[in-house]
Amino acid sequence: MQDCFMMNNQKVWQPDSEMAAAWETTFTEDSTRVQSGRDHFTPLFTIEQYSYSASNVPVAEATKIIQMVLKGKPVLLHYWSVYHGRWRDDYFRVGKSQNISIGTLINGGEMYSKLAFNMTGVNPVR
Repeated sequence: MQDCFMMNNQKVWQPDSEMAAAWETTFTEDSTRVQSGRDHFTPLFTIEQYSYSASNVPVAEATKIIQMVLKGKPVLLHYWSVYHGRWRDDYFRVGKSQNISIGTLINGGEMYSKLAFNMTGVNPVR
């Protein structure tokens, strides 16, 4: 059986293909590059980031997702980790939406043509 993205242990509308993944490392405040060009960096931690983007999402499905991620609440995400190379669960937060486009508001067929936001890992990569 094919695994899928889930939020708070609930199956959600699946993101489009080509889902973007990234990571970001935070360094100590005194990390710098000296005049010789050599670096003196002290890493503190690294977090994973994902860009959720889905097309033609029924309003009921979008509302379920939006209510889980709105207001910066941590969301338990079941996701494909590019770092671990497997499906796993971890907590993520959404600080801001990227794009929510209303496709149609026809009674009974309400749909968002695009729902997109970035998710940032709560816990450092281990």
